[in-house]
Amino acid sequence: MWAYNTGQGDEVLQSRVTGDPEQATIRFVNRETNTIMRALVIGHFSTVGDIESLEYVEGVLGDEGIGWDILPYKPEFVPFIAGAIDRSTLSPSDYTHLIAVCGPFWPELLARRGIELDRFAHCTRIGVNLTMVKPVETWNPFHLLLERDSTATTRPDITFLQESGRVPVAGVCTIARQREYGPRQRHDQAVSLLRDLVKARDLATIEIDTRWPKHRNQSGLGSPDQVISLIQKVDVLLTNRLHGMVYALRAGVPVIAVDPVLGGDKIIAQAKVLGWPAVATVEAASSAWMNEMLGWCLSTEGRSAAQLVAAAARTKLQPADEQLREALHTQFDHEPLPAPPGPAVPSLPRRVARALLGKLVD
Repeated sequence: MWAYNTGQGDEVLQSRVTGDPEQATIRFVNRETNTIMRALVIGHFSTVGDIESLEYVEGVLGDEGIGWDILPYKPEFVPFIAGAIDRSTLSPSDYTHLIAVCGPFWPELLARRGIELDRFAHCTRIGVNLTMVKPVETWNPFHLLLERDSTATTRPDITFLQESGRVPVAGVCTIARQREYGPRQRHDQAVSLLRDLVKARDLATIEIDTRWPKHRNQSGLGSPDQVISLIQKVDVLLTNRLHGMVYALRAGVPVIAVDPVLGGDKIIAQAKVLGWPAVATVEAASSAWMNEMLGWCLSTEGRSAAQLVAAAARTKLQPADEQLREALHTQFDHEPLPAPPGPAVPSLPRRVARALLGKLVD
């Protein structure tokens, strides 16, 4: 009943078809009606499982030479899905197939989303990876139902047929401000650099917080062991925090650190003594440098370098450990304590504010 129409007689060209009919080089047609086959794919498309199920169906349609359009149940998802159309432009007569993909499926859903199955009575209707909410013995609108689960049967989720790629996993450990650095702090700029790198390189991320105790920790981590155990699971750590950098290197995980204080402060100092190269001041860091450092950190060379830091640091700290132990048993002379340094001169805006406040009080 169905055959390739390539416009070149009976010759069949091997090619994959996109959802765009103008780009299709092979299309299935009905020999009897000479009608080009085209599918409308509908679904929730609100979870990664929905999206991967959609990708499976798109792959099958492409392999079979059938073009398609995608109609999410909720219009707000249209801008995020290639090949998606708005319901206002929908013309059921353009389609030979209606394919419902993934997730719960029931009559009220379609009514609420303005999808009238009667308008697709001429289509071959297929359900893929659906959870049928109503008993299929009383309601099944499909010619072929490959449900995930229903009152009739249960199948493995269709995403088991998909090959998953792997992207680098980055831990992100940041702090928004540190008041002790006053006007030198540029934490927002440092955080933006790190977040922009995540977006540019499409990294999977895990937020890692070093604050304590647990009720203050946004990652729900309550001990140093929990923090370092989580860091050990990532490929690279991105941070503007000293202990973010330190704990990554203790775990043998490469880290990109941006010192958020103008001119550099404790992060730069610590990286220097550790001999760790993937660190920069906030004013010196650039997108190009961040990309270069990420490539190095994800390399075998970068991972190997990170794994050498902790042992070298422990060796350097050995004298300090010995000095501390010795000091605990040493009788020191009790000399007068040095006087604290004088107060910092207030900034001009602060001096003006204080002066105005004084006048108001007077």
